[in-house]
Amino acid sequence: MPQCMYSVRGKSWYLLMFIDRTDSEQLNQIQQAVNDRADLDKIIELCKTISHQVKDRQFPLTYAGILLASAHRISEAISVLKLGVDRTFNQVLADYLIETQAFAPAATAFAETTPYDVWTQTDLYQSQMSGTLKAIANFARRTPPPAVNYHPTIIDIGPGNGTLLIEIIKQLLALYPIESIHLILIEQSPEMLAAAQKYCQASLIIPITFTPICCRIQEIEPHQWAIIKEQQPIWFVNASLSLHHMPKEIKVPTMAMLANLSTYCLLSDAHYNHDLPEKDTPELIYSVTENYGFVIKDVLKSLASETDKKLCINNFLLTEAINIIKNDRPERGDYHTLIGEWQEIANRGQWEVIETTPTVSLSERPFTFTMELKSKLLT
Repeated sequence: MPQCMYSVRGKSWYLLMFIDRTDSEQLNQIQQAVNDRADLDKIIELCKTISHQVKDRQFPLTYAGILLASAHRISEAISVLKLGVDRTFNQVLADYLIETQAFAPAATAFAETTPYDVWTQTDLYQSQMSGTLKAIANFARRTPPPAVNYHPTIIDIGPGNGTLLIEIIKQLLALYPIESIHLILIEQSPEMLAAAQKYCQASLIIPITFTPICCRIQEIEPHQWAIIKEQQPIWFVNASLSLHHMPKEIKVPTMAMLANLSTYCLLSDAHYNHDLPEKDTPELIYSVTENYGFVIKDVLKSLASETDKKLCINNFLLTEAINIIKNDRPERGDYHTLIGEWQEIANRGQWEVIETTPTVSLSERPFTFTMELKSKLLT
């Protein structure tokens, strides 16, 4: 794949982009064949031909299998995906289609905590968490609680089961004589919200209080914003893998609202291309299958039980991936955004980008990252 360059911490980082224009034009022949309801043998032959003309020779079969599944040609999709089962996503999706006979999510993501709990046990999550904690520790050393306040308030957007949040607080306790802490938790899942509060109460030795807000960040009502503002000064906002649930045009005003609440925001996310590409395009499907495929591979090699691995993959990872692939952009559900786009969103949302740090890298390409932001409105 072609290389693209951007600047992180004053260095030039090279990353592999997902699909270039030339490859996309070749792959669009497969989309046209599926749209024209070409028979399976013709589609497979076309994939073989195109595989010699694109840089990722295995992807044409993946692309055709996904498009066939989206067109409700399930048995044909299974046949094509099984031709490329050495690709993790193909193998897992083929098994899923055989079991369900439908290209549809198995569940609502985060409707229960077990799938997320399994994900937090993987090497990938632990590596991402370690990188995020290091970036937050560096921030905290330079930026003590406001006004020598040892009863600080922190906003955590999408705390999940509280695993990362507790590790963040432990780091803060090692740096400052914090006597108590107030957590504003913004979480759309009531199950996750309850689990996070329970875990925090069981894990911390200092007094802890909560302002729980059960909704998506972009759907917070004015009276809820007012409740949050009453808690100012707020040391920082932590948003770890939690702001990709809205498209770019909603991210910008949401970030602007956050810029009125706290001077600092620590944003961690995945460097995927799931926001701007159109439905059914090679760009979107390549990014989804490659990135979710890597995460799924990490779940498969985890120490979780086979039952829990399957639950994590089917009810969390495949649920997200299928929603991104098969829905039109307004209903996509997840809009993971490239670093350069996030930097633009932050600037438009009244934040200055202080530092961007890759937390997990694959083949010289950042896979996840943490971005330290400073409010232009509260400085």
